[in-house]
Amino acid sequence: MALSEHEQRLLDEMERGFYQSEADVMQAGSSQHRRLNYRSLVLGIVVVILGIGVLIGGVAAQQLWLGLIGFAVMLGGVMLMLSRRSSETLTVEDITSAQSGGGSAKPAKESFSERMERRWDERMGDDR
Repeated sequence: MALSEHEQRLLDEMERGFYQSEADVMQAGSSQHRRLNYRSLVLGIVVVILGIGVLIGGVAAQQLWLGLIGFAVMLGGVMLMLSRRSSETLTVEDITSAQSGGGSAKPAKESFSERMERRWDERMGDDR
């Protein structure tokens, strides 16, 4: 079923707005893929537990300063838990594509916008 001119114009405007907002979101995000650092996660959990112990000890001893230190240690543990490393690890596919020239090989991971654009092109190609 064909769309009227008005509907087609609205669809084009919505699509342009979508791509523009997606570009803004992609620019706001980091350019590198970031993975969890499990060492920091485990160490952060241990520090949070230690901070809880110091906080409870400060409350039990009725020492405000000790409770504040315990809270600060807990906060530091949470920050440590949420820290991520920014270095990417290379996969075997990355190394082999780099060695073979990697000219026409499909990238291992497509961005969201590239994947949606490819799907859109495939759909539009099938309908024609």
